[in-house]
Amino acid sequence: MSMFQKPKCITFDCYGTLVQWHAALERAVRSVLSTHREAQIWNDGRTGEIVEALRTRSMSEQQRPPYRDYKTVLRSSLAEVMLQRGLSPRSDDGEALLSCLRDIPPHPEVPAALARLKGEFRLAIISNSDDDLIAATVASIGVPIDFVVTSGQAHAYKPDHRLFRHAHAIIGVSPEETVHVGMGQVTDLKVCHELGIRAVWINRLDETLNQDWAPVSILPDLTSLPDLLARSPKGEGWHSAEIGSSER
Repeated sequence: MSMFQKPKCITFDCYGTLVQWHAALERAVRSVLSTHREAQIWNDGRTGEIVEALRTRSMSEQQRPPYRDYKTVLRSSLAEVMLQRGLSPRSDDGEALLSCLRDIPPHPEVPAALARLKGEFRLAIISNSDDDLIAATVASIGVPIDFVVTSGQAHAYKPDHRLFRHAHAIIGVSPEETVHVGMGQVTDLKVCHELGIRAVWINRLDETLNQDWAPVSILPDLTSLPDLLARSPKGEGWHSAEIGSSER
């Protein structure tokens, strides 16, 4: 397939790419710590350290066999991070964390961008999550998503190829017939490079790109994504001239 052939489906990472995951995770951790007297005197830097440690620990736990669902990974990762910092985790801490992560709002530009794309492409989400954990978050986007494929369905987390292969089987496409839009370099760009998927990197955090996994385009958010993927107004097919542009 040509690099510029129109895709049959646009797939998206969800957490961070479409919705405000980083802010939600920070709020969730603050909510948990606020119930622990020994943590109430911590400054923002110390709380931020917990947030980053939880993110790192949970990503590591996702790749450790046997497979465990994402809710279990988050609960156990939170408990371990708290113990390492002298806190005594309680049985309800994990549920308090999860309750804050069940309905995460989209980034401001996302609903309008996806609404524009919806008229032209099938839309799918490929996410390291559980069906029940992500359901309300997907609904909050306000645009119908044709396929929501989770690690819970595939029993595999990105960057494991099995999650993408499972998604493509459900959608009914080959890797070359999709464009994947994601924020993660290891979890999204690396996999796309290995599987031959065209990737658009959403660089919301102004990160430095690993050139080994270079995408076909880099955008700061989803605002201009519909124009990047739009059909030519002259009916000449997909905009090949747009692909490869970068706003970073």
